[in-house]
Amino acid sequence: MSTHAKQWLAALAAAGIGVLALTVPAIGADPPAESAGARPSRPLALPPGFVAKNINAESGVKTGLVKLTERAVTKNDFNSFLAELAKQDKERAREFKGADQDRLNGIIDQIQKQWKAKYGQDFAISDKNLVFDRQFAIVQGEVSDPAVAINNWPVAPVAGEAVTAANRSNAGNEGKEERAAKLTKDRDVAIVAFPASHKLPEINVSMIHQLPAFWRVDLPNDRTGEQIFNDLAAHLTYMRDHESQWPASTADAYRMVAHHAVAALYGVPVPGSKG
Repeated sequence: MSTHAKQWLAALAAAGIGVLALTVPAIGADPPAESAGARPSRPLALPPGFVAKNINAESGVKTGLVKLTERAVTKNDFNSFLAELAKQDKERAREFKGADQDRLNGIIDQIQKQWKAKYGQDFAISDKNLVFDRQFAIVQGEVSDPAVAINNWPVAPVAGEAVTAANRSNAGNEGKEERAAKLTKDRDVAIVAFPASHKLPEINVSMIHQLPAFWRVDLPNDRTGEQIFNDLAAHLTYMRDHESQWPASTADAYRMVAHHAVAALYGVPVPGSKG
């Protein structure tokens, strides 16, 4: 506040004139800080080949994330976990027949017991909007130019990657024609930004709409079922072994599990690992 303004307010006070106290940010001052993880580190936007549009996707996207999260810690459910992937990714991942479900079951059983002991309830997300709240930025739209979109989708899951995920090697059986089948003109898509938290980095999750009303996670073409299985086992093991670091809030604990689930899908290593 300038010296002149201070003198003016002092004069009014001396005259007995009340003045409402207003808090006005100084010119050039930073805006009030958002809560941790409230927004992605950089503006979230659809890549070239897509157009942003309100397609009322938010509810369906969150439902898809709930299913993915719950299936990550459900015994005998690795195939169902893979069912939350885009059709071509699911089919490619299911070509891997060596998944040791018993190994996952043992880890998941311990997590379920730890969860019940710590939070006094079974693992079941009852309020998707409470768990996937405003911290999770969502941009939605549709394919506008399939020929361009195919080179920019799915987006790089971790900011700063040198190349887009779509430009990696086309491993597995998903050729260009099959990739193009995902991105027909006007196909609905969305990107969800998981804020950096729980010792994991910010992760951008590419999601695509599948009839009749499902939202599935779209993966780079080089992700195999074996990689996903091994990475899911690593992330579940990390959670089991770090129970003392689980959040006090149940809602935030659900976010933790969701974050580890999408990290496993995209091959983001567990905290402290060099990958």
